Amino acid sequence: MDLKFSSKPYYPTLISSIILFIFVFLPWKTATALGVTISTNGTGDWGILTLIMSIIGAGFSFVAVPRIRSLGTVIVGLLAIIGVAVYWSRLQGLGAGYGIIIALIASLALIAAGYLEYRKLIQAEKPEPPPKSAPPPTQPPQT
Repeated sequence: MDLKFSSKPYYPTLISSIILFIFVFLPWKTATALGVTISTNGTGDWGILTLIMSIIGAGFSFVAVPRIRSLGTVIVGLLAIIGVAVYWSRLQGLGAGYGIIIALIASLALIAAGYLEYRKLIQAEKPEPPPKSAPPPTQPPQT
């Protein structure tokens, strides 16, 4: 299979990747003490994996071969979820910020976009079943 790029992106993948990219820079963990709230974004630790996957996902939206684009999008989404999940598991009692929650949703949207496109491809490739033939004519009973 030859990898070709298009100037027109596949918008579900592109939009999900852009949302994921933006929310990596918003609060992923928060801590409040004495009325002061401190938050950090997802550009550290396993959040870097999510950031890299958002950039790769945007790149996949410009791939012209639908099968490669859809499977690549699913893999990127899965890796982004791994980055979010590991980061979230290491919060150690700190609160989850809204950025990590939206990043998780955007990662799921990447997987859904890739899966739905792949499913549409598979259904389009299915051959049409042959038309049902008419039943054989019945002969009247002989007397």
